[in-house]
Amino acid sequence: MKKLFISSLIGTAVFVSNVYAQDCIMAKDLNVAFKNASTAYMNSAEQQEVADFAKFLKETGLYAVIEGHTSSSASAQYNYDLSTARAVKVLNSLKQMGVNPQQIRAMGFGESSPLYDNHTSEGIKNRRVIAEIFNSKSELMDYINSEKKRIKNIKYQEQW
Repeated sequence: MKKLFISSLIGTAVFVSNVYAQDCIMAKDLNVAFKNASTAYMNSAEQQEVADFAKFLKETGLYAVIEGHTSSSASAQYNYDLSTARAVKVLNSLKQMGVNPQQIRAMGFGESSPLYDNHTSEGIKNRRVIAEIFNSKSELMDYINSEKKRIKNIKYQEQW
């Protein structure tokens, strides 16, 4: 079976010709919630979310980085450590569910990459563990290295 998944990094253009629907796969989203200030899943629905994502990775052979993100309600150092611990928790769950460890990595972002204004009630949505999906291990590692460089000097800075 021919697989094609088109992904792009910020600032990178992707040009594809002769792409047909039967050559593409639909990427499974991962968005896991945790109890406040904890590495415990919010509820059993979160565990099912991880199980569904494990099945997706095993079926497709794609690669993923599990990203932990937080709001800015604690210190930047605490948030970075918590985001990393949550990403590692999901990574370990995926491994226990039979995902090849070579396909997945975990990375904490702390409060360095907010999607919502932390000064509003929407700031709670910055608390997330998500996955970015890639075609190959080299794409995965390029992304991780790029993100590590991007957040190197801001991961311990307060974002509020």
